[in-house]
Amino acid sequence: MSLKSADGEEFLKTVGEWLSSKPEVLILIRYSRAAGNKDLEFYSSFGAFQERLRQLPAETCVTVFRNPQLQLRGIVDDEFIGKCLNSVPDGSEYAVADTVLTRTGQLSFFNFSAGVSHDELRGSLESSRGKPVAVGEYPPWLEDGPDVISGYVPRMDGKVSRGFY
Repeated sequence: MSLKSADGEEFLKTVGEWLSSKPEVLILIRYSRAAGNKDLEFYSSFGAFQERLRQLPAETCVTVFRNPQLQLRGIVDDEFIGKCLNSVPDGSEYAVADTVLTRTGQLSFFNFSAGVSHDELRGSLESSRGKPVAVGEYPPWLEDGPDVISGYVPRMDGKVSRGFY
């Protein structure tokens, strides 16, 4: 099976079609040679998505989810924490992602955390108290399918290769 290029026609056409029919897509960014560092980000604009791709280093894996993910949305307060604890089963892997970009000097990023227990979920939510977040079970990213596509940022020589995650 050949790897898809994140700037290739098939990958971009698929994501563009998804964004034209859905209000947003979620992307999982896994950085090569970065000690497991990854990001979860939402995009509702194809242009913004393409701009983000241009910022990523070679061999970064970009996985895009067609169907809505992390559907519990709100400002973190006691009521929202209770709703999340009732909706995400204890022991299942979860993700909490900011829905507003954090800016620190010249850096900008979306905070994101993951875990598997209600204690961890409560801690993740407490650290985002007062912020708008999206919460849910961790997206199914291991295999591509009709609703999940992965592409790899090509190296400077144009070759597409899997990195080390």
